[in-house]
Amino acid sequence: MAAVEIRRASEGDLPAEQEVFRAAIGELFRGHAFEPPDSPPVGFEAQHRHLLRHDGERCFAAEEGGRVVGFSAAFARGDAWFLSSLFVLPEAQGRGVGRRLLEHSLGDGYRRRLTLADSIQPVSNGLYVRRGLLPATPVLHLDGEPRTDAFGGLEAATLEADALASLDRAAYGFDRAVDHAYWRAGPATGTLWLRDGDPCAYSYVWPGGRIGPIAGADGAASADALRTELARADGTAGVVVPGSAPLLVRLAVDAGLRFTKPPGLLLLCGEATPPAALALSSYTLF
Repeated sequence: MAAVEIRRASEGDLPAEQEVFRAAIGELFRGHAFEPPDSPPVGFEAQHRHLLRHDGERCFAAEEGGRVVGFSAAFARGDAWFLSSLFVLPEAQGRGVGRRLLEHSLGDGYRRRLTLADSIQPVSNGLYVRRGLLPATPVLHLDGEPRTDAFGGLEAATLEADALASLDRAAYGFDRAVDHAYWRAGPATGTLWLRDGDPCAYSYVWPGGRIGPIAGADGAASADALRTELARADGTAGVVVPGSAPLLVRLAVDAGLRFTKPPGLLLLCGEATPPAALALSSYTLF
């Protein structure tokens, strides 16, 4: 058996990393009688290309005999660190590859550390807990055809950098300007929401009806932004919400969306706190 080498990942690794992701997530979900998430190659590669461009020093591939058998990716924004991905081929699991990838991606000096994980994955979650990342709140997937025409009493405006930075400080606790550049360059429609003329939330909506991220000055503002996006949805809509944002969870359920996938977990350590005014972008970009 060839030794497993951990090295910096590159864009050339992205097709192989996609195959690792599909194999690992497929075995996990089917082992629990769930259909695995179907991440289109273009979406997977776009998100990981973004991470390589801005956080390449935190992205690694595990290679054995010239074949990529695992990968990890993380991003740092200010004093916050987020583990975006950690996947290992099923046949390479149980050999410490995931632990080594995590150690390479961790880095030092961050006051807050966060990651998202599937609740049905006890092995990975045990690895994260041993590194101090503790489950803090469930992450809920809600989908369906909204049954609401109640708008949130907000005024739509064009996204503006200073307003986005202020809302990100309130909702995330760190700057996301780099990620807004990525979201705005894609096919999503972004909206800044005003209440009485003042910015109170923003939202992005993607082709097919996926909503997120949403960030607000507080839970009520982000819930009103979600209410408005659901009211103007054309067909089905989907949103991923941490359980620590109860106003958004309740609103989505009241609007007719239903829980559709196994819940995830948001794991935190350091000075990180569960968010109360967010709907997530994705597991990869939070």
